[in-house]
Amino acid sequence: MAVKDSTLWTSYMAGRDTLRRQELVLKYLPLVKYHVNRLAVKPPPHLDQEDLLGYGIVGLLEAVDRYDPSRGVNFETFASQRIRGAILDALRRAHWAPRSLIEKLRRASQVYRQLEQEQGGEVSDGAVARALGITEAELRELMERGSQMAILSLEDFLLDQEGEEGTTRGELLADPGSPDPVGIYEQGELRRALAAALENLKEKDRLVLTLYYYEGLTLKEIGKVLGISESRVCQLHGRAILNLRRQLADFIING
Repeated sequence: MAVKDSTLWTSYMAGRDTLRRQELVLKYLPLVKYHVNRLAVKPPPHLDQEDLLGYGIVGLLEAVDRYDPSRGVNFETFASQRIRGAILDALRRAHWAPRSLIEKLRRASQVYRQLEQEQGGEVSDGAVARALGITEAELRELMERGSQMAILSLEDFLLDQEGEEGTTRGELLADPGSPDPVGIYEQGELRRALAAALENLKEKDRLVLTLYYYEGLTLKEIGKVLGISESRVCQLHGRAILNLRRQLADFIING
């Protein structure tokens, strides 16, 4: 007979026995399914949903073993970080981006910026595709690949201009446990820059990000709301992330 939820953690922490561990994993298994369904990227052909669930369960097991209730942190929050991290690590490995793709995305970002400056507002995908010398279908495919790369965290998008691994701005900030006026100011400025960048996005791009990150909808659900395909939602998500990355990079470079 399963121990009631209110005492399950106490019972497990007292002896860390296998039975209680299994009960905890089963109890929080829906959390793994939630994060798999919330991915803003389609897995590659050699990874299906069951594979991603498996990676997520590994993250859940790690969370159960490492969780310390005495710290006052909600387990769902603690576990979500590890579950999502395990899934994203697998997707990062599967979606390794060649330098040619990174260069194409950089070029697309530059073209979007140039045309927006010239036209003083939103530009169509068709105009961007023509400037890049590719078809609209190829641009949509590129934006979908950009969305796949969006599985990286925001700090990963704040890498150097060449897309190489290196020290991120976040790593240069002081320990948040220690008051640091400069660090607090920089974080505040970055938040304001992010808010401004969101305001500058195309309305549909901004709506996609709002529905995904704030309303918690999946790509499929967003497609139903907007009356477009899941693939198109993925492309819009990629375009939005690309433009956010460009605007935040400008902020960091120009201050």
